[in-house]
Amino acid sequence: MTQNPHISLLHACRTDLEDKAVNIIATNAIDDEVLEILRPEPTTQLEHDENGQCIFVKTEEGVYSYVSPGNTHEVCGLYVIAEPDQFVAFEFEEFDVSCSHRGLLSVIDGWELNGQFFPGTDDHSVPRKDRYHEYCGVTKPWKPFHMSQNVGLIEFRIPGKGEGFRVKVSFIDNHKPCNAVLQRPQGVYTLRNYGRKINCTVSIIFPESIRVLAASVAAEERVESISPPSEKQFVETGIVKECAKRGLKDYVEIKGGDGLDPGQMVVAEDFCGVDSAPSQQKVDVACGNTAIRLVSSGEFDNSVTIAYDLYDPSLESASPSLICPTLLETP
Repeated sequence: MTQNPHISLLHACRTDLEDKAVNIIATNAIDDEVLEILRPEPTTQLEHDENGQCIFVKTEEGVYSYVSPGNTHEVCGLYVIAEPDQFVAFEFEEFDVSCSHRGLLSVIDGWELNGQFFPGTDDHSVPRKDRYHEYCGVTKPWKPFHMSQNVGLIEFRIPGKGEGFRVKVSFIDNHKPCNAVLQRPQGVYTLRNYGRKINCTVSIIFPESIRVLAASVAAEERVESISPPSEKQFVETGIVKECAKRGLKDYVEIKGGDGLDPGQMVVAEDFCGVDSAPSQQKVDVACGNTAIRLVSSGEFDNSVTIAYDLYDPSLESASPSLICPTLLETP
């Protein structure tokens, strides 16, 4: 990609509602509410802007349609983002992408931009080659595509006029989220591994000020005879810095960069330990993208809770831990 990017019906109820609607129609007493439920979902048309650009970022479920205006060789992208505790799913309803016109459509598990992926290729559960699914022709992909996190991408080049596709976007609950892109530049978020041997990252596509509210990373259990067996207590070590350099296998990295892949970002700070008291110190990341990465060996149930807010360089207290070239101020 060369450009920068900045509800489905309840299927379980559909049969009962359709049966009810048939009976109502038979008596010419049609209920408006039932008709509203049975009415086809509205379609959002994806159109090139006045500059011919075609990068679309969508945060809602629904049906999206694209029809090529013709004579365009732009690579377009439908970037979909749900809430952090949801999966994204795609299901094609119509498909017409001519192979002979050099048309191509790719479904990508995650986001891709300028050759970089989120989640990073090193930390994703699916090999990179299996995260791409490419199609052309007039036969729509027969299966739904379920993303591994809250973001997914449909990337396409459709030169043939009148050709295109229609796709249904759905969001599915994810009870143990790992990798996620956060939609808002301010908030509080808890990143956990749920005891798994897995590396999890949250990405915030803004320069951010990060403050650690609580951490339990590589927590050592305290053994005390007075504690009930069902209650685990952990030693409050406080925050320990540079855990990766010490050779520890469980730690948190606060990173920054100008691309999507956390593996290509620079570490502003890394830490581990147990601390239930909010830190008064902030880590300022003056980069286009900020990431918090939790590295877990599977030996501990790790978690870290952060407060994040937009980095404001005009504040007197602003002292960035990391500055990326694109955010360097020029006189």
